[in-house]
Amino acid sequence: MYIHRQIETELRPFLERKEAVALLGPRQAGKTTLMRHIAEEWEKNGKKVKFITLEKRSDLELFQDSIEDFKSLVEDYDCVIIDEFQYAKDGGQKLKYLYDTTGIKFIISGSSSLELRFQTGKYMVGRLFDFKFLPFSFREFLSVADTELFVLLNKQIDPASFLRFHAKKGFGPAINKRLAGRLEDYIVYGGYPAVVLSKTGSEKQKVLESIIEKYLLRDIKGLLNLATDDDLIRLSKFLSTQVGGLINFNELSNASGLNYKSVLQHLNILERTFIIELIRPFFTNRRTELVKNQKNYFVDLGVRNFLISDFRRLEKRDDAGSVMENYAYNLLSRLLPSSKMKYWRTKSGAEVDFVVETEGGVCPIEVKYASTRIVGKSFYSFIEKFKPKVGVILTKDFWGEEKIGKATVKFIPLSYF
Repeated sequence: MYIHRQIETELRPFLERKEAVALLGPRQAGKTTLMRHIAEEWEKNGKKVKFITLEKRSDLELFQDSIEDFKSLVEDYDCVIIDEFQYAKDGGQKLKYLYDTTGIKFIISGSSSLELRFQTGKYMVGRLFDFKFLPFSFREFLSVADTELFVLLNKQIDPASFLRFHAKKGFGPAINKRLAGRLEDYIVYGGYPAVVLSKTGSEKQKVLESIIEKYLLRDIKGLLNLATDDDLIRLSKFLSTQVGGLINFNELSNASGLNYKSVLQHLNILERTFIIELIRPFFTNRRTELVKNQKNYFVDLGVRNFLISDFRRLEKRDDAGSVMENYAYNLLSRLLPSSKMKYWRTKSGAEVDFVVETEGGVCPIEVKYASTRIVGKSFYSFIEKFKPKVGVILTKDFWGEEKIGKATVKFIPLSYF
């Protein structure tokens, strides 16, 4: 059974253009499945499609060592799909040659943005569109776990309308409770397709173990040229306990056994391989606001929960607030891909979870995972200082809208988007 992915709507217009397309995301997120689905659709429409994976040694050697022979092999095809493109040495240079000398549509994928975005991108300027491809979103999870709620959400709430959300679009208590319950199911094991499709908790944990040890850590270990992954695992486990907190490099160094330079290198690789994401502070006054400290979030909460060996329900956890803040970051990253997410914190301790810079100014976003109206003092302080037009408070199942100063503040359940 093929499961429709939300990115398809964004991707399809670019499949009709000459430029190459790159799907960047972690292993096992479903890139290969999507590309094979695209290939099947093209073939049904009479197009000739060649699917190649550079994990296959013979294909990799042909592409790397004999590009003219590779070109002869594929030049009669309308579309060539190359999976795991990051394995190709000088892949960007070779892809540029093929692009410039054939009329083929190229689609590539890779699990390391370090290789694809920077090494390939510098040769393919103006010739390549890249798309971030991640594990299932909550809506994609619902399409498998609760099709009734999935249909209802899609019918009533457009994901593109997040900052324009109107309170009249909210659901009643029964639906809100059901949505919140499903969201809490989702955040326990995360969104990797093989995990979502597994039936039992023990099966989901075993699949997560396989994904992390056989794919994610193996790739990172190779990129860092590590003899063992002990330091990497210690660092990853420590980061998983610090979700949403300010990164302290001395603590990271002590916890992992790595020196400062190695910590930076490991963090960079963890980010480039879609394990974590780092965000920086929003500031306008260096004297009163934090300007350098980073915060970290995990791209998939199932991975994070596996690293700390905690798959309990939310109501039984001491870290529930951090978990939902991490989920909120992942949600906002999908909903507002062109906006750089930051956080705001003053040296006196006032803090807003996220700040999004838009064409209309800045928008503060707070996570208050509760069923009642909660507005913190820091949120008021931000509105007073920066005069935003819109602010958002993400809740469990409370929704509404009100004016605070001149800002329209929207209360939106996290499960709605």
